[in-house]
Amino acid sequence: MLSTKLGLPQMKGTICFMLAAFIDALGSGIFSPFSLLYFKVVVGLPLPSIGLALSIAMMATLIVIPITGILVDHIGAKRVVMIAQILQGLGFLGYLIVTNFATLIGFALLVTSGQSMFWSAYFTLVAEVGKPEERDRWYGLVSAVRISGVGLGGLFAGFVAALLANNVYRFVIIFNALSFFLAAGLVLFGVSASPRRSSSEPTQGYQAILRDRPFLLLIAANACFALCSNFIYLAVPVYFTVALKIPIWFIGVALAFNTVLIATMQTFVVRWLEPFRRTRSLIAAAGFWCTWCLASALAFFIPRFLLIPYLLLIVCLYGLAQMIHTPASNALSALSSPEALRGRYLAAFQYSFFIANIIGPSMFTSLFTIHPDLPWLAMACIAVAGGLVIYWIEPRLPRRALWVREEPAEATAQLRR
Repeated sequence: MLSTKLGLPQMKGTICFMLAAFIDALGSGIFSPFSLLYFKVVVGLPLPSIGLALSIAMMATLIVIPITGILVDHIGAKRVVMIAQILQGLGFLGYLIVTNFATLIGFALLVTSGQSMFWSAYFTLVAEVGKPEERDRWYGLVSAVRISGVGLGGLFAGFVAALLANNVYRFVIIFNALSFFLAAGLVLFGVSASPRRSSSEPTQGYQAILRDRPFLLLIAANACFALCSNFIYLAVPVYFTVALKIPIWFIGVALAFNTVLIATMQTFVVRWLEPFRRTRSLIAAAGFWCTWCLASALAFFIPRFLLIPYLLLIVCLYGLAQMIHTPASNALSALSSPEALRGRYLAAFQYSFFIANIIGPSMFTSLFTIHPDLPWLAMACIAVAGGLVIYWIEPRLPRRALWVREEPAEATAQLRR
């Protein structure tokens, strides 16, 4: 079948689910370029106050992640995803009446709580919508759809800004809020998740995860990979413009190129990787990220007339690593968890991204002030560390989690050695 050759899963009856993912991402992509500008230009808050308020709101949602895991295991991922989207929609509507630091924290808390709840439940919903043997393809497809939505949203935001001028801020907030409500409606009426089997395992709660050392190390390894994933947005704008003296317009070109690459090639990469263990795929992703970081650090020595094509070329290394990591890591975490505790396990897995979001900005800025190449060298080491942890825990993870297809007999023998 054509869908199989393209690396696509069986999508019969899932159109609403895919449309909800696209609309959700589209709204976020439209709002993102104006997220700080709105509070500065329209509300009139100083940038330090805006950053502090958003950081306080983010830290306050730390407890939301484990609570979400419990909710998913009790009421199902579908309902929790809908609640998360509604919370975000209400929070964004609340931004329209923000007047001071306190009200910004209050409504930002709604938004960040919804975001934490969404990402802690969403991948469980994806695991329930797709067949077990197609989870990598589903995670890859969802990644491609969401990044397409965010990219188109950012492009649309530019046109809206040119047409509406100062009125653009309230427009994008209303549009983003409505996109969350629409996505929640599509999930409600168009998504039927697989039934969950009852088990005595939920009584163990998060104690089961704390005793699962391989899964805890998987979270640690993924925190390294999440740092690598976020690094393009942290490092590229500053490094290109300040250190390499590249024109600012090239930042948009490079990020757009990466978006197009992932959106068009993600499902093919998933299909090509199906014969291999997911753990080995993650090790390969670590290698590509490490190479990208080292190649970026070497950009200082590239002749000026070759610098722009060189930077576009090495962005492909980042994109390839990202395309490998997203489906493999999500499928590995989902299949490494007991079904009855999957909500808790995948919620705990989100702490890897939370850790990366906290560490990344301060690590980059502190190292960059010492020398522009230091953040790249540090990130290359972090990528290698993540790959080594994956290699070490591979024999300790459930065998059903390692393979996309049925486990070959010779592979079983190798793992036992």
